Amino acid sequence: MNEYLAAVWAVVWKDLRIEGRTRQTVSIMVMFSLATIIMFNFGLGMAVNVNLDAGRNVSPALLWAVVLLAAILGLNRSLALDRENQVFDALLIAPVPRNALYAGKVISITLFTLLLDAALVVLFTVFFNRPFYLPVVLLVLFLGTVGYVAAGVLITSMTIQARTREVLLPVLLLPVSLPLVLPAAMATTTYISAAMLGEASWAAVQAPVLLVVAYDLLMLGVGFLLYQYVVES
Repeated sequence: MNEYLAAVWAVVWKDLRIEGRTRQTVSIMVMFSLATIIMFNFGLGMAVNVNLDAGRNVSPALLWAVVLLAAILGLNRSLALDRENQVFDALLIAPVPRNALYAGKVISITLFTLLLDAALVVLFTVFFNRPFYLPVVLLVLFLGTVGYVAAGVLITSMTIQARTREVLLPVLLLPVSLPLVLPAAMATTTYISAAMLGEASWAAVQAPVLLVVAYDLLMLGVGFLLYQYVVES
C-alpha cells in the first residue's frame, strides 16, 4: 500500500512541479474562462436590453459549459506535455500499477480544475450577482469536477497518440459526460434559484446530487479497472 501511494504521489508531484515551472495548464484554462465570461456577460446584457435577469438566470448552466470546455484544454495540455517530453513512456516502463498512474493523473488534473472552479465562483458571483459561493453549490461543483476529470483522463489517454486528439477528445468526452453534467447543472440552477428566494433546501437537490455521485463512482471504477488496457494498447 505504501508503494502504491508513493507511486500516486510521484505522479501528482511531477505534474505540480511541471505546472509550477510552466504555468501553462491553469493559465490557459483561466484565460479561456475569463474571455468566455466577459463575452457572455456583455452579450446577454445587450440582448435583454440592459435587463440582466435573463442572463443571470442561465448563469449556472453557463458555469458548467465553461468548466467543461476549459477542462478539455487542461486535459489536452497536461497529457500532451507528458507525450512531448516522453514522460508518458517513462511512466509506463516504471514498475508501478497502471491504475496508480491513473489515480495520480486524476488527482493532479482535478487540483488544477478546482483552482479554475475557485476562480469561476468568484467571477460568476461578481459578473452575474448570484450566490455561487454557497456550500451546496461548491459541493456539486467539486463532485462534478471529479467525475468529469475521471472520465477525461481515461479518454485523453485513449486519444493521446492520435494526430487528431484535439478533435477526438471533445467528440468522445462531451457525450460521455452528459449523464454527469445534466444533473449537476440542474442541481446548481435549482439551488441558486431557491436561495435567491430564501427557500434553499438540500431535499430539492438531493436526487441530482446522488446521480452525480453515482457517475463519479462509476467512472472512477471503470478507470481503475481499464486504464492498464488503455495505456498498453
